[in-house]
Amino acid sequence: MIEKDYGFILKRHNFRETSLIATIYTRRFGKISGIFKGFYTNKKEYSSPLGLFSLNEFVFYPKNNDIWLVSHADLLEDYSFPRTNIQAAKIGGFFLKVVDRAMQLWDRNIQIFDLLQRSFISLESEKELKVFYVFLIKFLTFSGFRPELNRCIICSCNLGRGAYFSASRGGLICPACRPKVKDAKAISPQVSKSILYIQSTGFPLVYRLSFSSRSEKEMFVLLKEFFNYHFEYKDLILPSFLLSGQKEPSSCV
Repeated sequence: MIEKDYGFILKRHNFRETSLIATIYTRRFGKISGIFKGFYTNKKEYSSPLGLFSLNEFVFYPKNNDIWLVSHADLLEDYSFPRTNIQAAKIGGFFLKVVDRAMQLWDRNIQIFDLLQRSFISLESEKELKVFYVFLIKFLTFSGFRPELNRCIICSCNLGRGAYFSASRGGLICPACRPKVKDAKAISPQVSKSILYIQSTGFPLVYRLSFSSRSEKEMFVLLKEFFNYHFEYKDLILPSFLLSGQKEPSSCV
């Protein structure tokens, strides 16, 4: 059966001399692996250069094996931010790695696809910092790892001041339950409210949120611990140059 769908290239590598194998995140089929036979022979069926920061339309043949044959690829949108903004390009590359690492083959999630598309659009005009945090928090929400920030995740009591956050438990801890959790760390009300706002607010209103330098650094550490614990991203480096007052390092994801 022949299928057609939109998708983003998550990663790609050459196969033999003329062909290409790519991991694609599609809207209806989720993550797939496809082979583009004869891609480097200027076949008219492949009008797209298959850039990492582009939206394409693919025609492919779903199979029971891991790699599907892709017979056609048309470029629909080529985002300009990688050519005009190095930091935005690094952030966009990080988004692709997160989706590739977290999503399994054929795990369909239209919300994740739309989030990736919306984030690429936002990198054209919004501040990289906001796009970065909005993507990470909404990605956790849409992929089923949404942190619980409304009540204590252990005893379910309502939280006032003095709450703690546990990456291992996946949410807030009240002072009474704090001794039971080794990794619980204090979280400010500002950061908690900011994450809740991002979780519950749609585009483009979500970008109205602003961070203080202190809240920004606290959120960065919190998200880094959460991603490292739940996704084992020890080899993925969060782009710390986005933090206020820090210079861009010579190399970063």
